[in-house]
Amino acid sequence: MPIGADGMLPKRTGGRPSPLTMPRQSPPMISDSAVQSQANNIYAAGVGGGRTAMQAMDRAGISRGRGQQSRADTAEAMGGVQAAQGAYEAEAGAAASNAQARYGYDAAMRGEQMGTAGLLEGLRNMQSGADMARMGFKQDLYEANRRGQMGLDSIYLDRTPLLGALLR
Repeated sequence: MPIGADGMLPKRTGGRPSPLTMPRQSPPMISDSAVQSQANNIYAAGVGGGRTAMQAMDRAGISRGRGQQSRADTAEAMGGVQAAQGAYEAEAGAAASNAQARYGYDAAMRGEQMGTAGLLEGLRNMQSGADMARMGFKQDLYEANRRGQMGLDSIYLDRTPLLGALLR
């Protein structure tokens, strides 16, 4: 039996486990594969912007030229930049969300530990207060006994005239 265990406490038989003995679950996180899939989808959405821009500039009876190709290339480059930015924002958002979940979990665990430590300290204070009260009671009892002995030692005979007349 460990030191300080209270054998008088009832034994736990089934039911819900104690929160103190339950394993701590890590906070839910956004998986890297989900983030990578989203980034790939964003990159894929940005591809083909040049071809779409080229088709938007087509006019009936007018052939495509270098100016239209230049605009299409610019639209393709802009689409690539926007896709890269969107992928970066998705990755950064997932990382921030994971960090916030981890921080919340850690803060909750620290708060729980502090609360438990406070409860234990309160129990220790109550125990020391009870010990002090017990010691004070023993001291009061000792002093009362000593006062009683002193009172018995100081008894003297009453020599008043009335008592003297009765005792003759």
